[in-house]
Amino acid sequence: MGVVGKLLAKLNAFDRTRDGFAGAVTDESEQTKLGAFLSVVILPVCVCAYSALYFVQFYYGFGESAPPLYKVTSSETLQYGNQVKELALECTNPYGCYFRLPAGGASMCKSGTVNTEQPDTDFCDTSSPASAGNAPNTPAPGARKLLDDDAYPWRDAARSLLQNPTEPKCSGKIDCGTVMDGDDGVCAFALADPADALTVAWRDDDMVSNQSEAKCTGHCNFGVSLVTDYLDQDSNSIKQKKIRAHRGITLLSLVERHDPQMEWDSSHPDAASKSSRTVVYEWGITPVDIVGTITESNLCKNDLKTAFGETAIEGVNAKGIKINPFPLYTKVTTSYPSPVMAYIAAVGGIAATLGGMFGLVHTVHLEMLKRKDTLESGLRKTGMFASKPPVEANAA
Repeated sequence: MGVVGKLLAKLNAFDRTRDGFAGAVTDESEQTKLGAFLSVVILPVCVCAYSALYFVQFYYGFGESAPPLYKVTSSETLQYGNQVKELALECTNPYGCYFRLPAGGASMCKSGTVNTEQPDTDFCDTSSPASAGNAPNTPAPGARKLLDDDAYPWRDAARSLLQNPTEPKCSGKIDCGTVMDGDDGVCAFALADPADALTVAWRDDDMVSNQSEAKCTGHCNFGVSLVTDYLDQDSNSIKQKKIRAHRGITLLSLVERHDPQMEWDSSHPDAASKSSRTVVYEWGITPVDIVGTITESNLCKNDLKTAFGETAIEGVNAKGIKINPFPLYTKVTTSYPSPVMAYIAAVGGIAATLGGMFGLVHTVHLEMLKRKDTLESGLRKTGMFASKPPVEANAA
């Protein structure tokens, strides 16, 4: 019990000698005028000056080397994977465009995830019906379809992307100037089969036979434009721009911006409807191939022949573009720290630092005073320094 008693005595929470809030015992011999001046004048002035400097930097900064602290931006690189992001394309060919989507393409835009069936054909099985001789553009029984109104009742409310959704064919002709987005089944996705990529085709006047002069003025190569929001660095607000997409194969680069205080420029055509949004998808274009030939596997080829005519060389008077997102994208997140909490942490640190610095100055000054007193006392004992007259004598 003796050892236990001593241990409990050390842990006694009611021992008055452990009171940390009691006033500290002050040695009056260590109190100086310099210490009082440092405590009453210099230390508060330094803290106030630092506070003013802190808030100036917090909201305005001091150039590129010391940017403002009220807004913190971080970025990370992520894999695109099976994600589905919103995308908007505008047909810019005067003769219209044809959009081709995979099975369930429109539902992917609504759900935000890839939900199409993957091919399950066993290519090593010689009994596979893959070589059964199906006609071009006619899928085998059970093949994927584009859209089914019965499976997607909301399809009636959206603009018509497909003229005959129950048949495996591409969309009806989309007029020039029409913007297709998620409500129409147009979005950015990446599938294993390149044939299932988002495809847009249009008329190519340069390929018309029996023409002495080509009539193309640019719309043959740039039949569609990417409509994207972007952050304008000068105004620090979200604007909209259109990027012409060249025929061929195109990779889409994405910067996904998250900002709880996002500002929308008044010139943005959808500023009123998007003013409360805090996420922006900023797309860019990187051409990979600039040929854009319409192959036999394209479901739109028969419709393109009917609408735009045939040619002797490539079989159809049209070009197209395949759009795929890049495997990686950048996510940029902007946050706004609390100025009060950040200031409390900062001012506490600077006050402690200044206190330590002034304490060192006070200690040095006190040591110098002690040495001066010691020196004067020694001189008085040797008679080399006259003693101070008594107070009473001076008073007399």
